[in-house]
Amino acid sequence: MCGIAGMVGVRPKPGQLKAMADALARRGPDDEGFFGGPEVGLAFRRLAIVDLAGGRQPMANEDESVRLIFNGEIYDHHLLRHQLEKKGHRFVTDHSDTEVLVHGFEEWGLELFGKLNGMFGVAIWDDRRKTLVLARDRYGIKPLYYAPLKDGGLAFGSEIKSLLASGLVSARPNPAGLLEYFSFQNLTQRQTMFAGVYQLEPGTLLVWREGKFNLRRYWDVRFPRSRRGTLAELAEEHRTILTRALKRQIAADVPVKTYLSGGIDSTALTVVAHRLDPSVTAYSCIFDLDGVGADRYVDEREFSRLVAESYGLERVEHLLPQDALPSVLLDYALVMEDLRMGVGYPVYCIAQRVARDAKVVLSGTGGDEFHAGYVGRFQTVGGAPPLAPQKKGGGHWSNWKQRLKRWLRRPLTPTTDQIYRGLVNFKIKPKDWAAAFTPPFLAEAHGFDPNAVMDAFFHRCPSADWRDRILYVDAKTYLAGLLAFEDKVSMAHSLETRVPLLDNELVDFVLDVPFDALWQGDTGKVLFRESVRPWVPDKIYTKPKMGFGPPDSSWYRGKLRPWIESMLSPRLTQERGIFRPEYVQTVLAQHFSGQKDNYYLIWSFLNLEAWCRAFGFYGAATLRPTWDAAA
Repeated sequence: MCGIAGMVGVRPKPGQLKAMADALARRGPDDEGFFGGPEVGLAFRRLAIVDLAGGRQPMANEDESVRLIFNGEIYDHHLLRHQLEKKGHRFVTDHSDTEVLVHGFEEWGLELFGKLNGMFGVAIWDDRRKTLVLARDRYGIKPLYYAPLKDGGLAFGSEIKSLLASGLVSARPNPAGLLEYFSFQNLTQRQTMFAGVYQLEPGTLLVWREGKFNLRRYWDVRFPRSRRGTLAELAEEHRTILTRALKRQIAADVPVKTYLSGGIDSTALTVVAHRLDPSVTAYSCIFDLDGVGADRYVDEREFSRLVAESYGLERVEHLLPQDALPSVLLDYALVMEDLRMGVGYPVYCIAQRVARDAKVVLSGTGGDEFHAGYVGRFQTVGGAPPLAPQKKGGGHWSNWKQRLKRWLRRPLTPTTDQIYRGLVNFKIKPKDWAAAFTPPFLAEAHGFDPNAVMDAFFHRCPSADWRDRILYVDAKTYLAGLLAFEDKVSMAHSLETRVPLLDNELVDFVLDVPFDALWQGDTGKVLFRESVRPWVPDKIYTKPKMGFGPPDSSWYRGKLRPWIESMLSPRLTQERGIFRPEYVQTVLAQHFSGQKDNYYLIWSFLNLEAWCRAFGFYGAATLRPTWDAAA
């Protein structure tokens, strides 16, 4: 796990690559490496996890015609190494997954990336063809950004800060990106919040040659839905595959830890990881509940403690104080670069705690999108299922099951997509833009259409089944945003987050089972729940789904209110010129009075203000944390 950066079509200047690498120092404190040529430069920072002695980068093949820098982990690298050795390739390292990529590119070229089970952002310089290849993993677990330069050059890096540090890319806000964030709490496709900077989409390659580049998708979500079997049979197969995935992903030359929130995903991963490796320790974040009202239910300490006691797990409990947000928000905004969904600073804080003890942690991120965990989406789009009879037995029950199957599989009209759009475009809807944003800002952000963004993904979906279409768009938007967040907040503390529920073998299996095994009326994630049932306490198995987050509704009305009013004062809002001050003040007043629960929108306002200060945008004085090497 590392940070990569570089340029092509440009001769690196003295110190330029070093500046780009220094901007990524938190991603890789263990080592650095560089390569510079007449028209290419590669910079690398390493977090040593696999083959500690032999995995230095940039790494080259025998005749140095191929050079590679790589951020991530390849979980099937032992299998690929064996295949390559049989084809005559000779390896220098003992078990470096990086060297597998070097020889794999020699052997398979661009076909290599479709063979990889892992998470990665890769840059490869092919000196014979004078070609640069950038590649990103299937789901977007690892980030990779790029910026076209004048005269056909290109800068790239694991973080936007590395591009800015090169001096080749200027720091300018992208109003359309801000508008997208306040529409979806996310950024989709190629867009970022920085003008002229783009994210390489998941499952995509960028190939640069002779001053031009093209993008090509090497993998996309498909829905065979061809596997058959009873729920019990499918659950047993799922359990076996999940165990294999965990065996692959706890493999490291350093200790591996787990997050344990108390939900079914993190519980299952923690229990199995501990069985495979008894040294695995779990980490839980709990919240200061002093004066907290109805939202105290978000604290899951009861459940995480139950898991630890039930299975004899070693567990570290981290208490998040109510005043944590003011102390970390600026750091958080600089780390995130592109603002994303979720009240994420608690994960930033718990990642900081885990990083004191380890370099690798397992997360349950990705457990919902392909397993149909967002049951409310399907219920809202599909409507109510036929009511079941009160008692089992007789023809009525059989008739109901047949009607339920027809209801689950029925075709829906194009309004399905429209209903879904209403679910995700939830914070500030287009009909409210004029009341919320200033006219100059909306003029700068012209051309962004949130409905067109969603429609583009719906049109790309290879399945006509409306349930698959929801899964597809969730994977391309919501999941991609969660993964971007997960990477940034962990790597800020030199901590690698692995996501076993996105192991290729497991995802391919889930996409192949009948949808009826995933969602059944008012119950989502059916297959997953049955698969892990032997591994989790009954209280966890029956626990309703809930996201991980602090009791901010209460905290905002209490201890944090004076700070919030200062951060979002009418004067500062006016200076930024993005929102109408009266709109922001109305949102605050509604929340503080208890009239409405606006904590998520307030969180977004706070994020924006911190982002402006971190990068010096919209009239804000630039404030950088002392650890930021790019400052």
